[in-house]
Amino acid sequence: MATPPANTRPRTVLYVAASETAASDGAVALERLESGPKRSVRAVTEVDRIRTWAPESDCVVFAETPTTAAGSNLLEVVEACDSAPVILFSEASYAPAAARSTDGIDGYVRRDTDDAVSHLADEIEWVCGGVGSTGNASGREIDAESDPDPDAEAESDTDAETEVEFDTETDSETDVIAMAGVPAPPSRRPADAFLESIPELVACRDRDRLFELLVEIAADALEYEYCWLSTVRFGDLVPRTTAPGLSAKALESLSRAGPLGDVLRTGEPLRIDDLPTDDRLPTPLEGVESMYCVPVGDVGIVHVAADAPAAFDECDRDALTTWGRIATSVLERLDADATDTTARERLRRERDRLRTERDRLAAERDRLAAERDELAAERDRYRTVFANVPDPAVRYEIVDGEPVVRTVNDTFADVFGTDPESIVGDPVDESIVPPGLERRRATLLESLRAGERRQLGSRRETVDGVREFLLTLVPLAVNADGDRHGDGDAAPEGNEGADHNSEGLIVYSDVTEHSRRERELAAAEARLETIAALIHDDVRTPLNVARGYLEIAEETGDREHFAAVDDAQERLRESVDRLVTIAGRDDVLVETEPVAVHDVARRAWVAVDTGDARLVTRAANNRVLEADKARLRELLESLLMAVVDEANENEPVVTVRATDDGFAVARRDPATAETDTDLEADPVSDRVAAADGTGFGLGTVERIADAHGWDVGVAEANGRLTVSFRGIEPADVEGE
Repeated sequence: MATPPANTRPRTVLYVAASETAASDGAVALERLESGPKRSVRAVTEVDRIRTWAPESDCVVFAETPTTAAGSNLLEVVEACDSAPVILFSEASYAPAAARSTDGIDGYVRRDTDDAVSHLADEIEWVCGGVGSTGNASGREIDAESDPDPDAEAESDTDAETEVEFDTETDSETDVIAMAGVPAPPSRRPADAFLESIPELVACRDRDRLFELLVEIAADALEYEYCWLSTVRFGDLVPRTTAPGLSAKALESLSRAGPLGDVLRTGEPLRIDDLPTDDRLPTPLEGVESMYCVPVGDVGIVHVAADAPAAFDECDRDALTTWGRIATSVLERLDADATDTTARERLRRERDRLRTERDRLAAERDRLAAERDELAAERDRYRTVFANVPDPAVRYEIVDGEPVVRTVNDTFADVFGTDPESIVGDPVDESIVPPGLERRRATLLESLRAGERRQLGSRRETVDGVREFLLTLVPLAVNADGDRHGDGDAAPEGNEGADHNSEGLIVYSDVTEHSRRERELAAAEARLETIAALIHDDVRTPLNVARGYLEIAEETGDREHFAAVDDAQERLRESVDRLVTIAGRDDVLVETEPVAVHDVARRAWVAVDTGDARLVTRAANNRVLEADKARLRELLESLLMAVVDEANENEPVVTVRATDDGFAVARRDPATAETDTDLEADPVSDRVAAADGTGFGLGTVERIADAHGWDVGVAEANGRLTVSFRGIEPADVEGE
């Protein structure tokens, strides 16, 4: 038999598995296997790496079962392999038939057998070498599944331990054994040739070479050219190794489902004396009349065929049967050696891994110790800086999930007139949360626990009166020893992380003057917009009229046109006066504070002449909002006077009530039911100007509402009127 040329480089294989451990273990086991050519196996877990390395690899092994979650990306792996052949190394649950029907699978090996790695090595050589391949439409479909039978394995084990003896005594009538085909030389019997070759077979350390020796020695001993060894691939027995004078291409694959499957399962040889008339097997070669099949473990079958019927006598059959059992024992030894090598290599790798992990942990310990010292020094610097912060500041600490005051700086005590010792240890939400933030207490506490850096606006009473502040939350995570981990690190939530606490700062920045300047700027911008609108509407028109009449007077000489010019100039003077009034108007909110709408409404009602009108307010419909109290009273005085003066009836009823996002002032006739006071569920915005044009005098109302950032809507019908103020958030009140 011609021996294939030796590889000039190791066989390169990608071993694909779902986890790093599985991929690494499988790659090492395959690479350390002594049978076959040298292999360079690379463990892979990511499809992108397969796509990069597959073009340079001889073969790709997919070591997961496609019916499991880990093997669900089989098709993605096949696509990434491109032209590189793919071998499926799967559990028995994914049968050969399923593998055969899967596009892109070139080989199949069961992973749940004792010698699975050896089978895989054989399959890699089949796929990469192309020996006897019978590919599918893609030219790549290989199966190396074996189905061992427990009884056969037991018999094989027994035979392997039994010393094999050949009967070398010569019967007077059978000194020369007649063989079908070419007769053996009278001086040398087949048993002698087999006996002479046993040392070479036993010394073999490579599966491929073992298969070659099996066929070469059998063909030489029996002097038959029709000798070959076949292995299972996708349910068929496909020629693997042939005698020197026989081409694998000339042989037909044989089905494993029939008597050949029984040979593998039971370990008993198969003898067919007349192939043309025996329907158990098809004729593998033209002209072959008889055949003898000997199993080699559960891996393959050695076939010897002759061109004469009943060509194999008892001596031939016994010699071949014993030869197959010897080969089975050698093959089992090779598989056991490979398993031992894999186990030793796994232990060696585990030892190296543990040593590496030990060194890594030691380095990590040293690094953490250095970091601890550095953070301790930084903590000391941080506390020194805290004591000298120019703004009021509170240092808090999370204890059992609750932020607690640990200390305040001197500036805090001076600005708020607080005794530091009296609030140390108090919960932050009780002692430090200023008025106006109670409604957002949950948000504040959640931010403190989560270690979030945030800013919150608030108003707080100081020794100099009410001031506006911007609160900045500065978290600082530390461990149980008080060592700082880093600003902004996530802190434990609730009672989680008993060995960790979190601390940080709450810094108060006084923004009173800044807010005042912003309000002044907004008011100035609003006045400029109003002036621009008046110039466009009330100044330009009289100027155009005057210019037009002057041109007419110049052309006609008629002095009566000068009267129209005088009228235009008078209107222009009035417009200029209005502009001067608007320019000098102060729309700035001096100070905002929580006020109750009903209280201000009752004070405004008393201050204006309301005649016989009646004011209705209910405690259930009261609303506390953030507003400039004096400007809100001015708004309500102007509005109440307008709605009362324009009433058609002598005793109108005026109701001040809260709405979902603000408050409303409604007027109705005495005869109108109170439930009918709402003209519209949502009074239309931007109708104040139209209402003002009817004489309601709502310009002041709109101006003050705009200064607060409120929206105003008006609805009127049949003597009823509703003015709604919207976009107002309720103010928090202590104890509310």
